[in-house]
Amino acid sequence: DKYGTIGDARGWGFMLGVEFVTDSQLRKAETLDVMDKMKQMGVLIGKGGFYGNVFRIAPPLCFTKEDANYLVDVMDCSMTKK
Repeated sequence: DKYGTIGDARGWGFMLGVEFVTDSQLRKAETLDVMDKMKQMGVLIGKGGFYGNVFRIAPPLCFTKEDANYLVDVMDCSMTKK
């Protein structure tokens, strides 16, 4: 609810997808910008979707609750920085 650009979050097992739903021209650029900011903070995620506007989060099996909290904090920080 905090971000109007996130349309859907879905997953299966340990894989999660987070979809951006902005103007089709901005989707891919915005996704790549957030991914780059997250990479600078040490979190690597993939992208997918027809427009390249879906984060693919597929953590390793040794992923802990602390790791999950860090990922969410980094994503939040990356999305709020302009």
